[in-house]
Amino acid sequence: MSFTDIATSLLFNSGHSLSNGDVKVIPDLVMRERHKDTLGITSHPIQTGAAITDHAYVIPPQFTLEWGWSNSSLKALTENFSDFKLSNFVTGKLGENYINEVYESLRKLQQKRVLCTVVTSKRKYKNVLIESIDTETTENTTYSMMVILNCRSVQIVETSMGKISTPTNVQKFASKTSSQLKMGTKQLKNVDNDSLSDRISELFQ
Repeated sequence: MSFTDIATSLLFNSGHSLSNGDVKVIPDLVMRERHKDTLGITSHPIQTGAAITDHAYVIPPQFTLEWGWSNSSLKALTENFSDFKLSNFVTGKLGENYINEVYESLRKLQQKRVLCTVVTSKRKYKNVLIESIDTETTENTTYSMMVILNCRSVQIVETSMGKISTPTNVQKFASKTSSQLKMGTKQLKNVDNDSLSDRISELFQ
């Protein structure tokens, strides 16, 4: 990437972002974005005339973001003045906490496992989880941060429970295996003890 491309990316992030509503992370520099769409295909033989869609399915997309941030970027200089002192103009220590705050924001999004929306140069992803965060600090990158984010979209579906009722006349033990039926409210009825005893005596006569 040329110096002109880097300077342009630092000044204009082209709408790239990773957010979940409460937190929004915008890169200072976009180095690389890799997109992967995969189709899962069965290894078993498929019968002639069978619907191919029954033997292949779309795997949720995966993508990798290589984004960068710098303590000397315009956003760091204009937004992060938590430790600002007049002496910072002399020492050049402006926006020192910027990349640390960005890193913590990414870690929180990953650890809380919240679904995010990611806008890239190619497409917009919804229902995204951050699978891994990879970064390295060297003597040359003390005041900047390059991060590799491996992300994966999650399929969200709606499910509902259904109940299948089988007629009692085809069940061997209907009282045990049949579904519960709503028969309304039942009222208890008093039984005359004398008439009950007479009926019992009739059975043994």
